[in-house]
Amino acid sequence: MKRLLTSAALLAALTAATASAQTRPIELGLTAGYASGLSGEVFVHAPNVAGPIGVKLSAAYTSPSDSIRDNVEITGLNSGLTLGTFGSFKSRGLATESGSHMVFGLDGTYNLGEVTPGVSALGYAGARYGMFRATETYADDATLSNTWTMNSFGVGAGAQLSYALAGNLSLVGDLGVDHYFAGTLSNGTANGTYAPGEAGYSDQRARFAFPGTVFKAKIGLKFSNF
Repeated sequence: MKRLLTSAALLAALTAATASAQTRPIELGLTAGYASGLSGEVFVHAPNVAGPIGVKLSAAYTSPSDSIRDNVEITGLNSGLTLGTFGSFKSRGLATESGSHMVFGLDGTYNLGEVTPGVSALGYAGARYGMFRATETYADDATLSNTWTMNSFGVGAGAQLSYALAGNLSLVGDLGVDHYFAGTLSNGTANGTYAPGEAGYSDQRARFAFPGTVFKAKIGLKFSNF
């Protein structure tokens, strides 16, 4: 009888927890816009976990508008002579650049409610982890070509507005700012790795358009009640 009562109590608790989970909304969103370049973001949001407070997980990918600074002086590895700026190499078709920014976010959110009929708002703030990459390629000298990376922790905050379109579908606008702290620079070699504070770090860091403070503006869609 005791085991039966215990099993019944556990079943009742599980049923209550399941019912609570089914009634608690989960939101899935996809936005696109600008954040140091064309950027897309996907997020999962659990609103009102504790009163108006919720939790949001996000992942964003950006194709940056710039990866290598145009005013960087290019020095020959063998001669040690300055060969010109990276911008001059690009203008002559002798160099190209590419890069990517991958950012993961964990935010606490605060539901501000309906600010005008049909439009609701929330504020968010939290931690960021960015994985940044920049590649410089030289047509006439493969020894100068490198891919550099910098992984950085950061913080961010912003506001999100949503307008109900139909059923569980809403239009979303997102404005925010992120700031990333100094991280180790590396081209994958022991001699090409620079930690913050080490000799040469500042000079190397200045070569790349890796994010420091980033303002972002995005728009997209949000689906709720998953």
